Amino acid sequence: MKKISPKSPERVKISRMQIFRMARIVALLKKNLMPTPEKLLKEYEKLEFEENQLIRPNYSLRTVYRDIDSLKNDFHCPIAYDRANKGYYLTNHDWEFNCPAQLSESAMLALILGARIAEDIFPDPLRSRIASAVDEILKGNNPDFLETTLIHSLKVFAESGAVKESAVFPVVFEAWQKHRQIRIFYDDMKGGEPIERIVDPHVLFLDAREWRIKAFCHLRNAARTFVINRITKAVMLPSTFAPDKKIIRSVTLDNIVGWQKYADVRIRLTSEARKFATANRMHSKQSLKKESDGSWLFTLPEVPEEVIVPWILSQRGEAIPLQPPEIVDAVKKSAKAVLAKLKK
Repeated sequence: MKKISPKSPERVKISRMQIFRMARIVALLKKNLMPTPEKLLKEYEKLEFEENQLIRPNYSLRTVYRDIDSLKNDFHCPIAYDRANKGYYLTNHDWEFNCPAQLSESAMLALILGARIAEDIFPDPLRSRIASAVDEILKGNNPDFLETTLIHSLKVFAESGAVKESAVFPVVFEAWQKHRQIRIFYDDMKGGEPIERIVDPHVLFLDAREWRIKAFCHLRNAARTFVINRITKAVMLPSTFAPDKKIIRSVTLDNIVGWQKYADVRIRLTSEARKFATANRMHSKQSLKKESDGSWLFTLPEVPEEVIVPWILSQRGEAIPLQPPEIVDAVKKSAKAVLAKLKK
């Protein structure tokens, strides 16, 4: 992607707040929101409050026009005005607003801490790209307020396997980012050879210690979830796809995978198991209620057997399933299978 640098610093004298304002304009343009001058004026007012700097509480449309002119003339922004929609748009979405960032202390802190967390969550090469991007931004800032000790005292212990390196992750990530189709060979862990599929990666997410995509699978003609570490080979194709909001909205804490779910699952817990139930969010509306005998009733509106049965067994007798009968029987069957193998 071609980067266009601004004119010389001697000629371009821009205040920190103007940088913020122009960055907000560019963000709206990149989202194809076609902002009107009046919409941009409202965004300016929001920006002042976000930064806690009421330097100029009464902006005018003249300010908007000056910022648009600066983007055009000083940063060569390919911005155009649509008279029919009365809003601005980009004629070239590959253009980048490449200028020294001038961040407030709160924004700088959020940036550095976010990058620090990303080191423990994302695999390479994305991890390295994030670090390089932050270094580039910090060239124009002087974070003296931030002690080195403070950064090192923030520790994020990602779950085991959450950042497992994958040779295909960079390909999948780029395809998701650019809305490009990919040809994958997927190991479904059923013992057969990896199956070739062409998929549209609509959602990238981290769950159960593994990176996944929810994609439209052209082989099955339906949305499917794929664990990236099970993709043995991935090739990004030149064909593109339009993001499907229905598929994107379908990935929630309560609907991550397409397993059959059992409703109104109830489990009796001791105080020890209660700690783990509180720490593990298996449903957004799960609840804990203390019983008269000192135990706790753990209720989940719905949950798949594949999620709740291993969790119950992991509590070593401190979690007793009460209902539905299918979950109770599944726990008994799993426990008996373990005992049978131990007796051999």
